[in-house]
Amino acid sequence: MSEKENTQKKWLILIVVLALVFCSILAWFLMSQNKSRNEDDQSLTENLHMAESTTSKPELTENLNTVEISLSNYKVYRLDEADFGFVIAKMHIKADEAIHITLDHFKTGEGIVLNDVDSYIAQLEQNSYFLGRQNVWYSIISEDTETDANIFIPFKDKNENTLDLACDIADDMKWSIDLRKNAGTADQLQYKADDIITDGKTYQMTVSAAYDISGDYVYQTENGNQIEYYMPSTTKLYAFKIEAVSLWGDTIVVESARYVPKDSSETFAALDASIQTMKFENILGREINEKDTGYLFFVAYDPDDNPVTYEGVLKLKLQGSENEVIINVDLN
Repeated sequence: MSEKENTQKKWLILIVVLALVFCSILAWFLMSQNKSRNEDDQSLTENLHMAESTTSKPELTENLNTVEISLSNYKVYRLDEADFGFVIAKMHIKADEAIHITLDHFKTGEGIVLNDVDSYIAQLEQNSYFLGRQNVWYSIISEDTETDANIFIPFKDKNENTLDLACDIADDMKWSIDLRKNAGTADQLQYKADDIITDGKTYQMTVSAAYDISGDYVYQTENGNQIEYYMPSTTKLYAFKIEAVSLWGDTIVVESARYVPKDSSETFAALDASIQTMKFENILGREINEKDTGYLFFVAYDPDDNPVTYEGVLKLKLQGSENEVIINVDLN
């Protein structure tokens, strides 16, 4: 091998080594960024799990002079679709008894009282953003004497750098929140399969990814009689598993549900409550006062006998709720 060829070979090896080093560094950086984003998303919801049902709330806390409240963490959100900004703040609360503190004790520097925020919540939900995704509560309630609670704090001026918050329980319960850091993202307020869904007041639930249950026997109950429910051979039957908990004994009902594929004019309505399968119980319309599990059934068309794949959202209408709960989940 000539000296020129030898030099070219050395340069080629060096370039390959440098490329491998660069790719390794890039992969490490991307993994670190993704890990950081995941940790950031969980910063307000770590250790979140489905609650147990209880029949009644603790009584309002009377000895407020024994209550200690501190600010543990927060995220700042400025969404294009909302004409206001907001903070989700994790507060740590200690007391000498079970805790039940209403948010009318909290007031911002702009004069917003935190138990009077329905108009802000409605605007977010109309744009498919749900504070329950970050486990926001609208009263601080716990059967224990120490707890954490995420609370929603809107601010009108999206250009502000500081948000002042005060609690009238004690003179020293005042916080100045720096709005220039701890930015939250829109996807942190959007549900996906298996997330814990809550209204922060009465219920928690989870909704699974879709099951293909096309081979299961399906029947319909009419006038007390069970008859086979026939479906065309060009369809697939899907089920979403729902686990729901009534937090304080309130009645929870899924009134209706529909699946809306992305970029499509089609909408699939859930099969009504009269339709069941041998293995899965329909939860549509069922009253839930404690804890329950059931399924929503959907028929999707498969004219070419190929696997059905839809990207889209599941929309649930709960009794007493004006807006639908929207979950990003695919049919495949």
